[in-house]
Amino acid sequence: MIVTNPFSPGSLTRETINTVARGWWVLMLSGIVGVVAGGIILFTDWTVSQLVTFVGLLFIFRGVLTAVSLPVDGSMRSWAVAVGLLEVGIGIGVFTWPGPTLLVLALMIGWWVLFSGIMTTAGAITARDFLPYWGLMLAYGIIETLFAFWLIARPDVTLVATILAIGLWTMVYGVVQVILSFELKNLPRRLGTAASPVTSTRAAA
Repeated sequence: MIVTNPFSPGSLTRETINTVARGWWVLMLSGIVGVVAGGIILFTDWTVSQLVTFVGLLFIFRGVLTAVSLPVDGSMRSWAVAVGLLEVGIGIGVFTWPGPTLLVLALMIGWWVLFSGIMTTAGAITARDFLPYWGLMLAYGIIETLFAFWLIARPDVTLVATILAIGLWTMVYGVVQVILSFELKNLPRRLGTAASPVTSTRAAA
């Protein structure tokens, strides 16, 4: 998940910018895993139990990466830890659910994607004053939310539809993360001139 704090974005200081930028590789690694996993989901002949197990393990792995990352808006690391642990919990719930079905998988992922979409959208709007990529995050958050509503409202979901939906979402999610990782890497250079005025203004206040 692309973590932001929708309630209170972090302060824009040079130290915060540098700290966030140093974690760009975590976001890139998570994105690469997403792209690869999305391709595997799309081009593998799955049974329901195999798909459930794979998606559950994917959520656990991504949750761990989320937990060790820093929110892209510079807010407290504990926010990323909480979201990462929640994602790990979803993953464990997915593949340990007794008698897993497509409906269970669709509902659990659907509600998680809805949570992710709402948080991403709100976080992008809250941090729009200093996140150069907030528009991309906003668009992705809205798309995630719409996709979640579609997935939740499909009680008749088929295996093929589930594979296509989850595979494409995982792949697109990974691509967005890779793009944002480069933005994070270049954040000190892009916001370096803005950091000092903002910091001094806040200090004066």
